Amino acid sequence: MADTGNPGTFLLFSDVHFDPFADPSLVPALAASDVSAWTGLLSSSSQTAYAAYGSDSNYPLFESALDDMAARAADVSTILYPGDILAHDFPQDYAALTGDTSQAGLDAFAQKTVAFFVQEVDSRFPDAMVLVADGNCDTDNMSGSIGARPGDPYLSDTAPLLAQAFFNNDTDRTAFASTYAVGGYYAVEPDGPTGLKYIVLNDNLWITEYDDPAAGAVELSWFASELAESAQNFQKVWVVGHIPVGANASSVVASYDQTGRIAYSGNLDDGFNAAFVGLELAYDATIKATFTGHTHNDDFRLVTDGSGAANLLRIAPSISPVFDNNPGYQVYSFDTRTSSLLDETTYTLDLQSSSPAWSKEYAYAETYGQTLATPQEWQAVYGAILTNPATQAAYIDHLGQGAATQFPVTAANLPAYLATPGFVLPATYNAAVAALAG
Repeated sequence: MADTGNPGTFLLFSDVHFDPFADPSLVPALAASDVSAWTGLLSSSSQTAYAAYGSDSNYPLFESALDDMAARAADVSTILYPGDILAHDFPQDYAALTGDTSQAGLDAFAQKTVAFFVQEVDSRFPDAMVLVADGNCDTDNMSGSIGARPGDPYLSDTAPLLAQAFFNNDTDRTAFASTYAVGGYYAVEPDGPTGLKYIVLNDNLWITEYDDPAAGAVELSWFASELAESAQNFQKVWVVGHIPVGANASSVVASYDQTGRIAYSGNLDDGFNAAFVGLELAYDATIKATFTGHTHNDDFRLVTDGSGAANLLRIAPSISPVFDNNPGYQVYSFDTRTSSLLDETTYTLDLQSSSPAWSKEYAYAETYGQTLATPQEWQAVYGAILTNPATQAAYIDHLGQGAATQFPVTAANLPAYLATPGFVLPATYNAAVAALAG
C-alpha cells in the first residue's frame, strides 16, 4: 500500500433530488412564502417518515442525512456535491400542484428550492467550501432532465446563492460565478495557483440528448485549457462532474432484458466520452481524482484506453432512494502533500429496516485491502472484483448501498455490471463483456 502521508478529509454526497412536492398540501404555501419560512412549513407536515424506495428525498430524509454528516464530519473544509439538487420531474410537478405554467413561476420556485438546499447545507457546514456541479435535473427548462443550458436563468439565478454561501472569499466567488452563471462549469484555486485546483464540469452538455454539440465543444476546449495551464504550473487537479464516463449499466441490462444481448450503451455521447477519456489520459499526472454522481450507486471507473488504469473516477452514492437504493454518503481521506486519495468510509440509511438509522456500511481499505492512492491499487481491486467471489459480492452489494437495485444482478447479466468499472470505451467494453460471458 502507498504511504498515507499527511491525511486530510472531505465529504462527498450527491443526488439529493430534494422534493418540495412530497407533501402536496404544503406546496401552495411554499410557493407563496419566502424561503426563510420553508423550514417551519416543511417541519409542520404530517409526513414524518423517510422517503420510501422509488421516491426522491423528502424533508425528513434530507434533514436526517445532513444531521448525520455533520455529526461525523463537522470539521471538513471541503464538500464535493456532484449535482442534482432538484427532484425528478420538477417542472411538471410544479405546474401540476400549483396550476402555474409560467416560466417565471417555475424559475422562482426552482430558485427558492436551491436556496433552501444551500441554507440547510450551510447551516451545518458554515465554514466549508462546497463545490456543486450542475446535475441533469438541475434546470428550469420545462422539458427537464438535460441539465441547465448555457444562458439559462437557472444558472444566473442560482449563481449568487451558491457563491455567497459556499465560497469563503471574493476571489473564489468571482472565479466560480464568472463561468458557472453562463455555462454551468467553473474552476477555483482556493489555495492559489500552487495549491490544488478544482475543475467542476457541466457534463450534461456532453450527453446524446443535448441538442447543441457546439456548447459541449466550447466546454471541452475550456476544460483542456484549464488542464494545460495546471500541467504547465505543476499543479494538481480534482475534477468534479455529474455524469460518469463509460457504460450505463442500467440501460445495458434493460436492453439485454429485451434483446438477450449485452452491448455498450453510454452515459455520454460517444464522441464526448472519448474526448474526456483522452484528456484524462493525457493529463494523468495532473489529475489526481475525478468525482461524479448521477447513477445513484456507489461505484467507480478506471479511466483507461484498455491497457491498465491511468486515472480513477469515483461515483458518489445518492441520498435519494428513487432507484430503490439506500441513501448514502462518503467521508474521504487524502494525502495533503500529493492530493492523492487514501481511503473512504461509506455511511448508509437502511430503508428496509423497521427502524432505519444511519450507520457505517464499509471502509474501502478494510474491505478491499488496498488504498485509493495509486493506479496499481485501483487495478488490483478491480482484478479482485473480477476473480474473487467474496470481493465481487461486496462490490455488487455496495452498488445499491446494501439494497436491491432497480435492475437486480443475475448470473446472466453479471458481465454487464462487471465490465462497467474497468472499460469505459465502447470497443473495450464490448470485448470485456464477451470475455466475461465466456
